[in-house]
Amino acid sequence: MVTRCRGIDWLLVLILGVLLGTVGLLGTVGQGSLAEARILTPAATIPPVSATFTRMLSGLTHPVLVRSANDGRSRLFVVEKAGRIRVVSGGRIIGTYLDIRAIVRSVGGEQGLLGLAFASDFSTSHLLWVTYTRDDGALVLARFRATSAGSGSVSARTRHVVLVIAHPGHTNHNGGDIAFGPDGYLYLGTGDGGGSAGANAANARSLLGKMLRLDVRCSARTYCIPSSNPFAHSSSARREIWMLGLRNPWRWSFDTGTGTQWIGDVGQHRYEEINAVTSTRSPGANLGWPCWEGRHSFSPAHCAAGTAYLTPTIELCHPDHVTGCRSRLSGEAIIGGYVYRGSRYPRARGQYLFADYITNRAWSYRDGIVSSPRAIVGITAFGVDDDQEIYAVSSGGSLYRVGFGH
Repeated sequence: MVTRCRGIDWLLVLILGVLLGTVGLLGTVGQGSLAEARILTPAATIPPVSATFTRMLSGLTHPVLVRSANDGRSRLFVVEKAGRIRVVSGGRIIGTYLDIRAIVRSVGGEQGLLGLAFASDFSTSHLLWVTYTRDDGALVLARFRATSAGSGSVSARTRHVVLVIAHPGHTNHNGGDIAFGPDGYLYLGTGDGGGSAGANAANARSLLGKMLRLDVRCSARTYCIPSSNPFAHSSSARREIWMLGLRNPWRWSFDTGTGTQWIGDVGQHRYEEINAVTSTRSPGANLGWPCWEGRHSFSPAHCAAGTAYLTPTIELCHPDHVTGCRSRLSGEAIIGGYVYRGSRYPRARGQYLFADYITNRAWSYRDGIVSSPRAIVGITAFGVDDDQEIYAVSSGGSLYRVGFGH
């Protein structure tokens, strides 16, 4: 018997054309056809406040990520798919921070410069990490060093390769998002390899389809294995693994208020999912792919008897493949977002914002309730500034400031 804890093939569509909660409790989930996100409403809740989007600027080229160095300089860094990072300040693009287009392979819907993370002590260490796909399709994690925290650019010659993950056969499902967790370790989400390679996600000997956890600040090495990793002392599993069973975790984030990791995982043909994983549940957690797609059986042959899988907090259905799928909660290319922890919108504090690329909509979520959707075209990623206010970028080249209102 396979138990499951309660709680996008999109990216190829996402960057192909143009650029191109509740955390679950243990239980048993059988097959079925939930047509919308499962709502478990506590006795007393604060309904989520819908998001608003105000365009700050346009003129970016296929942006896929927006980040802050969190160093008090009020700059935003926008990652462009082809391999360039642009600096935004005062509502305008003021320069190019890093340009590694010469070594980035960005052909195909999902390849390119994919992730960016600044060291928590960037003001003194001047270190940053990026992920990208190289000529043979492999996913590369590399470190760079700025000459100072206030530098207007970083030399590509400071690159130091940290980790290379082979990605043979297919150009999709690379994942690539990276961020430092509350524990100071670097987390890296990887896709399952694409095509029919879903078995990689369940295979503990593969780094594909995983959430990895690395100590990238250890001395004399590019990275070390944290001793608290679930397979840190294993001889049969990759020791870098923190969680298993992901299909394509394109965008995810940590809630700076609680430490919970919110993961947007792209579905196959029927369901999209958001997994909110607390620090106590995350070591060795299995998010289910390819045994499960969302809360529904997908490939029983890949289910491991006695395994407790984590069920999504939020599930969206594909209206073209799920009978009875309700339009309000449908999606086909999920974009994981952020829990709002800023100060401009007190009523929205603590709620989670996410979007869908194909249906061009965004939602807010809190205490088991999903808000009515707001229309917004082509969102590829969210990010936060030094003050924890949320921003978004779109495949059309725009940067948006996110607000909250009715």
